[in-house]
Amino acid sequence: MYKKNVREEKRALRRKYSALRSSFTKEERSEKSKAICENFLSTKAYEHSDTVLLYYSINSEVDTTGLIEVILKSNKRLALPVCRENGEMHFRYISSREDLTKGFFSAPEPKKDCEEYTSARHPICVIPAIAFDKQGYRLGYGKGYYDRYLTDPSIVKVGFVYDELFVDTLPRGRFDIACDLVITPRGVFNTSEK
Repeated sequence: MYKKNVREEKRALRRKYSALRSSFTKEERSEKSKAICENFLSTKAYEHSDTVLLYYSINSEVDTTGLIEVILKSNKRLALPVCRENGEMHFRYISSREDLTKGFFSAPEPKKDCEEYTSARHPICVIPAIAFDKQGYRLGYGKGYYDRYLTDPSIVKVGFVYDELFVDTLPRGRFDIACDLVITPRGVFNTSEK
């Protein structure tokens, strides 16, 4: 099942799908992102969560900036990732945008004095990616941060993706972890019901 050329396949698809994602206008991305975030907020998984682990969007990713504001005003705790060059990642809580500083990938990340997330009763993690498939597997950026981090089965894993990048199947390696839900502008897809 795991082909030797998975890495090359992923590299080619990354180029192809990144170009497609970048081809959307700012207005199209904004409209699609708004629909995705509204769909996310309507899920039972979000409703039942007490802690949201969320990425801060950059470039042509699904825009999470408005979602960050909504969660900060809710009764849930919000944590954003801190990435390191050695492949390590952890999350720190924020209570406002004042808690953010420029991070490793030029994305805003929590400052060093922000409390580190270790665990929660009902955590949910929104994972960035270039594309997702119908089984919940993702085409990430090739660094493996999230696959290494998301080994905790108690974390509900959610993928945000534009409809055009929600494909039937993607190549995967043995360490790739599937999301439980994939959310597009069209709706919420429960991939754990395979």
